[in-house]
Amino acid sequence: MTKKLLKGLALFALFCGPVRAETVDGASFRVVDGDTVDLAGERIRLIEPDAPEISKPRCNAELAKGLRASGRLRQLLKGPVEIERSGRTDRYGRTLASLIAPQGNVATILISEGLAVLYRPGFEAYQQRAAHWCPE
Repeated sequence: MTKKLLKGLALFALFCGPVRAETVDGASFRVVDGDTVDLAGERIRLIEPDAPEISKPRCNAELAKGLRASGRLRQLLKGPVEIERSGRTDRYGRTLASLIAPQGNVATILISEGLAVLYRPGFEAYQQRAAHWCPE
């Protein structure tokens, strides 16, 4: 198999899997950062995007962008929010899920507004994200 095909299969596996959905009041969420929320003690990591870091930013620009992403996520989580759990967790034990707000898929909105990028695994992707958030 080629590397491109393997990467495609890895991304397919990342976004596929069992989905368990429920709807909750958006006021129930506590925003941790631009791609993570807490719901009654359950940490939920949005499966699609990667937002700039605020707890350990690589530069001041990343911190500023991370604070904007967190604020926008807080705005989006108003009213009923559907949680589509993937049935998986990340390496930190966070539930991987999609959040669907009245305005649409939260990840899609954050990415389209430039407040997050599509998550891709691997060190090279990590370096690209770092350069994206800290271009200087």
